[in-house]
Parts: sequence; C-alpha cells; structure tokens
Amino acid sequence: MSKRVFSILSGTLFVFTVFPLVAGLTRWGNVIFTTVLSISVFLPLIFGVLGLVFGLFGIKGYVKVSLVLVNIFGICLSSFLLVVAIFGFQQP
Repeated sequence: MSKRVFSILSGTLFVFTVFPLVAGLTRWGNVIFTTVLSISVFLPLIFGVLGLVFGLFGIKGYVKVSLVLVNIFGICLSSFLLVVAIFGFQQP
C-alpha cells in the first residue's frame, strides 16, 4: 500500500475516533454514541491507536506530523473518557 493510502486511513480513523464522542454531546448523536459503546467501550481507543499507526507510516512532512498529533489527541480524549467511565462511576 502506498503512503497516501496510509494517510487517508489515518484521517478516517481519527474521524471514527472523535465523532462518536463529540456526537454524544448532541441530542441527535446520542444514538450513535450508544451504538458505538454497545459494540465495545474500547472501540474509539482502538480506532485511535490504529490511526496513529497508519499515521506513522503515512506521507512525510507536515501531513505526518498533523495526523500523528490529532490521533494522539483522539487517544487522550478516548482514554480520559474511558477512565472516567470505568473508575468514576463506581459506588463507594
């Protein structure tokens, strides 16, 4: 596969990582958020890691740096929400 395809996959996986989390904040996106979480709680995190890996093999230069940084942001956002969901909602 070419480096261009890796960059496109990285950008697509970033959208798959962030869109359900951001759409969960809206009234119409709650269905998307619950559908993704019903498949797996870790799915946005998995998409973020795959996007980071594809971004590392993508086009060199500013595109590569941008894709790696946005995917790291998506991983951090997913990880934060995952930690809050797992540890924050426990009964004392």
